[in-house]
Amino acid sequence: MAKWKILVVDDDAAIVRSMRRILETDGYQVDSADTGEKGLRQSVEHNFDLVLLDLRLGSMDGLEVLRQIKQKRPEQLVIMVTGFANVANAVEAMKRGAYDYIQKPFNVDELKLAVEKALQNLALQKEVEELRQRQMEKNKFEKIIGSSQEIQKVLALVETFAKTDITVLIEGESGTGKELVAEYLHYLSPRFAQPFVALNCGAVAKNLLESELFGYEKGAFTGADRAGHTGFIERSNGGTLFLDEVGEMPEEAQVKFLRVLERGEFYRVGGTKLVQVNLRVVAASNTPLFQAVEESRFRQDLYYRLNVARIELPPLRERRGDIVILAKYFMDRFSRKFGRQLRGFTPAAEAALAAHNWPGNVRELRNIVERATLLCNNPFIDARDLAVAPAGEVAESTPAAAADGTFVDLRVDLSQTTNAIRDANQLLISKILEMTDGNKTRAARLLGIPRGTLRYHLDRDREGAEAGEQPQLPFDPPANPGQSP
Repeated sequence: MAKWKILVVDDDAAIVRSMRRILETDGYQVDSADTGEKGLRQSVEHNFDLVLLDLRLGSMDGLEVLRQIKQKRPEQLVIMVTGFANVANAVEAMKRGAYDYIQKPFNVDELKLAVEKALQNLALQKEVEELRQRQMEKNKFEKIIGSSQEIQKVLALVETFAKTDITVLIEGESGTGKELVAEYLHYLSPRFAQPFVALNCGAVAKNLLESELFGYEKGAFTGADRAGHTGFIERSNGGTLFLDEVGEMPEEAQVKFLRVLERGEFYRVGGTKLVQVNLRVVAASNTPLFQAVEESRFRQDLYYRLNVARIELPPLRERRGDIVILAKYFMDRFSRKFGRQLRGFTPAAEAALAAHNWPGNVRELRNIVERATLLCNNPFIDARDLAVAPAGEVAESTPAAAADGTFVDLRVDLSQTTNAIRDANQLLISKILEMTDGNKTRAARLLGIPRGTLRYHLDRDREGAEAGEQPQLPFDPPANPGQSP
């Protein structure tokens, strides 16, 4: 392991010699400066692991040097050394970012212990940072992959906003990856080791959202007979709370949440004890949130509290240069997951991907590539494996891979090939169910149909395959899709 590098800043030559001798004996690499100006310059220009900084240094005292070091290199570890130690100086030094302080005259053991403690802390920080980087590399944050100018602008904003604790509002169409961008922002921030908690306000009944967000005390309402409930705000304490579809938050909850943003405090539903929290809030909306303000559905004061910093995610159709890159990434990912040996897309497939309008954005692309990866029986995914249509066209039924590796073209003449349609339908459903180990929910998602529609076709094929009735096109919903089959 490389030696730890320590800078000693002191105008007393005898103290410097003493520290150097003690530290070098323990294997540390030591440099020194005899003025605050020199110490500041060296600490900024060179990568020292620790700075031992005297409090009294003549024209530029140690507190000022400390302030400027922390301004230029916030991560720098600094231990203050003073012969005029008192509580006020120690507190002020710690406020300005000093890790610790030692008092002159110090003995050898005191110096060694203080240095060892600081460097052990630094080693732990570096280990955590390495783990963080490995985790980020593993996750890859699939949604942000791309080389277009539009997505690079988004990345630049995320990296800038992550350094602070400001509230961020992310706006973009459904499926553009707002939650994943919020998660990326969290992992780049100093709060990365703390929880990232996500709540979709539009997915919770309005009469339940307040209790889910703020939590509740026992007996707060009918059915609250447990020992209370910790809400999403408390669960994200210390970390980041992501509120998707924030425009769906009821007005009463908006008032309470405004207090969280302004004061970092709230009451649980049915509670009388004030709860203090320290968190970062990232909100998202798939429509312009100010539109809800203009329609009197969202509080203007809360809007401005949320919209301190704003990120607008472009739809996939506006960054077409990323479509094939994303598709290849998803293909590689799902190939590994499903044990396939796919090598890429044919030129026709790439053209089809680039021409499609992607109303469902990245989410739609991911689902289509996942399905194609399952169905394709050739080294390269072709256009006929993709259920997409060029801009402005309606997607037709596309050829589907049969269980024996051949392709069944579903675009057939209904008046002549009734059995072929039923057979194609059965083959495709059978193939998907086989690859999903019979999981109907997952199979329906890959087929792009509701689970109830899949059950309808399975029951229909099982009970009425020989009834002689005219079949529906594959995956058309039943006449009454709300009726359970």
